[in-house]
Amino acid sequence: MRINHNISALKSNNQLVRTNNALDKSLEKLSSGFRINRAADDAAGMAISQKMKTQIAGLDQASRNASDGISIIQTAEGALTEVNSMLQRMRELAVQAANGTNTVGDRKSIQNEIDELKEEIQRISDTTEFNTKKILDGSIDNMSYSDNTSVELVSLSDAVQSGSYGIKIDSEATKAVAVGTGPINYPNPSNLAGKININGNEIEIKAGDTLEDVYAKIRETCDNANIKVFASNTTTPNQSLKDAPDTAGYTDVNVANSKYLVFVSEKYGSDQSIEITCDSDALKNALGIASVTSNKGTDAKATLVSGFNTTATVSADGDQIKITDSSDFEMVIKAGPGSKRVDDPATTAIDESITNITVLDAGPMELQIGANEHQTMDVRIPKVDPVTLGIDNVNLCTEEGAQAAITTFDNANNKVTAIRAKLGAYQNRLEHSISNLDTTSENMTEALSRIEDVDMAKEMANYTQKNVLSQAGTSMLAQANQRPQQILSLLQG
Repeated sequence: MRINHNISALKSNNQLVRTNNALDKSLEKLSSGFRINRAADDAAGMAISQKMKTQIAGLDQASRNASDGISIIQTAEGALTEVNSMLQRMRELAVQAANGTNTVGDRKSIQNEIDELKEEIQRISDTTEFNTKKILDGSIDNMSYSDNTSVELVSLSDAVQSGSYGIKIDSEATKAVAVGTGPINYPNPSNLAGKININGNEIEIKAGDTLEDVYAKIRETCDNANIKVFASNTTTPNQSLKDAPDTAGYTDVNVANSKYLVFVSEKYGSDQSIEITCDSDALKNALGIASVTSNKGTDAKATLVSGFNTTATVSADGDQIKITDSSDFEMVIKAGPGSKRVDDPATTAIDESITNITVLDAGPMELQIGANEHQTMDVRIPKVDPVTLGIDNVNLCTEEGAQAAITTFDNANNKVTAIRAKLGAYQNRLEHSISNLDTTSENMTEALSRIEDVDMAKEMANYTQKNVLSQAGTSMLAQANQRPQQILSLLQG
């Protein structure tokens, strides 16, 4: 028997320490519910669980992102629903205006409502937003830039790829122009009377009407017929003003004797013409319209230079040029005054350089619908306003204009319906994405639970075992500490 070292107590103490350490870990697991509370518990398991936690958090956020995407799409679709309703109303008004029983005043009243509806469509385009982000102004569609400020891009289809497209404007669209060849020589006071007819719109001039009265009547009628009328110093346009869109190169001055009446259509294109007749020779001579020089409008012409498929075709309607291809490719541009690039207006020297239109894939809204990089979905919502819908110049003040407007509104309605259908497809895709993301997150969370969570029943059994061992160890340590006392009985004997 030895007294310097109590080996039994040392062994009992070491065993008790190990048992208590195991008991502490078991208590920690039971109190936290986690099998892995620190890296030492399971280094590999901890590394795997952290990656899974990152993925689960990403999946949950991606699901919320997709929900936000649905919300913005629903906002856009709701606005377009109202645009559809307005276009239906506008078509109804066009059918009404096309009826021959209407007077000029009736059609003017109808046109007033059309103008208000066009303004509302423009307002919806400018102000519809989600989280302060504009959604119908074209800012989340393909971006495009032209190096020719006179060439404006109207619309692009989804099939138009990013890149550079070269176009040469061969000829600009022009407006119809009619010019009285004689100067105004209107007596004041006047006993002249008669009827003037401009493109089928009749103007009654009464005896006693002043030149200003006659001019006001002509101007009111021309406004209803999409024609601008003004007085000019000359019968020929000023070449340096050839790009002026409203006056076609003529200088607009106050109406007075010795001036010339000039009529210019508000629209471009080969379907524009101006016909002026009068049943009174004296009235015609006084207004300088006994003889009228008239020129019909012309459509723009362009040549495709680069970037387009060889199967692409070009068509023009007024100042709008449409490039189409069999693969749903469609690019619509507006070639305004100056698009042909006149270097020197005095000599009309033409710069034959090409207009380059650059299309960037920078506009689409990217929705992050995955937990990792590049797991995105592009959403494109084109600009929806009177210009892109082709209704900006609609005028129902004439029976002919009302007839043409019916088809125009049909086309606009079809465009909006197609956009809404695309938005519906986006929404359905996002709903399926959300379902998939939620299912993936659920399954991954279950896998994480198997790695990270403690089995409470199993750990409770382990805790009970360690607790009993701890109590037994404590008792045995006490017994081991009592053994050296037995040596005292030997010493006393």
